[in-house]
Amino acid sequence: MSSNLKKTRYRESVSRRGRERLRKANLRFDLCAAALALLILIAMAICFRQEYELGSNQPSGFAMWFLLFLAYLPLELVGLVSWLFHAQDSSLMQFLVYHNPPLGLGIFDLGLLAVVWAVIRFYCSRRYGANWMRTAATFLTILVVWGAFQLGCVAAVLIWRGGGFSPLHRHLQREAEPEKVIVVEREAVSAAERTPEPVQKNP
Repeated sequence: MSSNLKKTRYRESVSRRGRERLRKANLRFDLCAAALALLILIAMAICFRQEYELGSNQPSGFAMWFLLFLAYLPLELVGLVSWLFHAQDSSLMQFLVYHNPPLGLGIFDLGLLAVVWAVIRFYCSRRYGANWMRTAATFLTILVVWGAFQLGCVAAVLIWRGGGFSPLHRHLQREAEPEKVIVVEREAVSAAERTPEPVQKNP
């Protein structure tokens, strides 16, 4: 009787410990998801009314790349739906692609984050436990650190420009030189073809 009571108490203590571990893992996952959502909102604010340009030396390019990287999967899904229903020229697609791309990318990022958070938080946590939740939180932590680095690069470029050191990167502000193309007139080519090459005599 006493051994059964001890086993029961042991199981109850283990289950309580397991529930506490799961609660801490869920809390860490929620905090990482909230931090990632905050970074997305900050990136949207930085890129608001900015041109969609990833190849120029603009500070907003770092934040734009952060938004684009997270939005690749929802962009593929929306693009597939648009292709199937021939909605490429719809007003929604025109707004997201041409008029305000940062806003569209941010909406896709937040939507994907909300779906992933809900599935993992309410389904995977109950099915797979604390270890799986810690792994999911680790992946979100990687995205948070990378997003913070991108926004830190934005701040670094702004400080570099505002501090007067931009002339050290003067080569980035020069216009690209046009490609050198050799134009050969057709008349010159035809005359060269008609003119026989001189015959070289052996000494």
